[in-house]
Amino acid sequence: MKTRTFSAIATIFLLAAPARANDPATAQTLFDQGRKLMAEERYAEACPKLEESQRLDPAGGTLLHLALCREHEGRIATAWAIYQDALAQAKRDARRDRAKIAQDRIDALGPKLPKMRVRVAAQNRKLSGFEIARDGLPVGEAQWGDAYPVDPGTRTLTARAHGRRPWSTKVAVPARPEEIVVEIPELELEPQEPVVTAPTPNRLVEANQGEAQRTVAIALGGVGVVSLVVGSVFGIVSLSKKSEADAECAPPDRRLCSTRGVEAGDEQIAAGNVSTVGFIAGGVLVAAGVTLYLTAPRGAASSSGQGGRSVSITPTAWQGGGGLGLTGRF
Repeated sequence: MKTRTFSAIATIFLLAAPARANDPATAQTLFDQGRKLMAEERYAEACPKLEESQRLDPAGGTLLHLALCREHEGRIATAWAIYQDALAQAKRDARRDRAKIAQDRIDALGPKLPKMRVRVAAQNRKLSGFEIARDGLPVGEAQWGDAYPVDPGTRTLTARAHGRRPWSTKVAVPARPEEIVVEIPELELEPQEPVVTAPTPNRLVEANQGEAQRTVAIALGGVGVVSLVVGSVFGIVSLSKKSEADAECAPPDRRLCSTRGVEAGDEQIAAGNVSTVGFIAGGVLVAAGVTLYLTAPRGAASSSGQGGRSVSITPTAWQGGGGLGLTGRF
């Protein structure tokens, strides 16, 4: 039956009306290639050539061949729809022979068509930008809820809306007259990007104050550590001078000393005083620095504020003593 149908269509095409488009030569070449491929049962290659031929030079004979090609390809719903177009064209052209072929194929395929019914959750209808597609083609609202012919095979349905997660599913459509129902659930909300709140003026002030306090705390702690180091150094000097004084004096009477012994004794006392002050000051400054750092307000200060602060520690010494100088810009 299929061979006779193809032969009839091929015969009818030879009697087709003159070309009506602006590229009939290319359309004719494509048509001839498509017929040859169909004769070799290479339908996947033949159908696109016939489709392009019809686009370049619309003709009733090409429509019939394209419909037959899609039918052999297994896309019976598509073929059924093309036969409908071919029937309408044949009636316009007063071609009863073509009209009969088209009507016979419509009657034969109609009862075999699988159908798909797409049901949409009521909440989706209210969503902004809600849309459905089947195999990349839009499924308009007029189709929702009703059953329509669909080609057998694996069909992909997608749904999307503004602010919602895209939804997708694959449906296996059998090659038999069966109705497939697809339920599209309410689309889930799209996860929101975290909102970063800019610090208020009060928070900025607090952050800058906290940064300044931490800077001072680090500076004080640094001075304290250096003071402890200075105390240790002068402590060692004091012990050294004591040994030197002991060597220049006649113990236990420290009044019996040489001139060098007296000088060493005086230097011992001075170094010991500096050492003592260094240890005391260092301990106090380190404790103060730790306290200030831990109690400083937390927050992100501006980069310009951070870049504008600097602290420098300068050791100083004088005859019989020494110390540290702290300078800064905040």
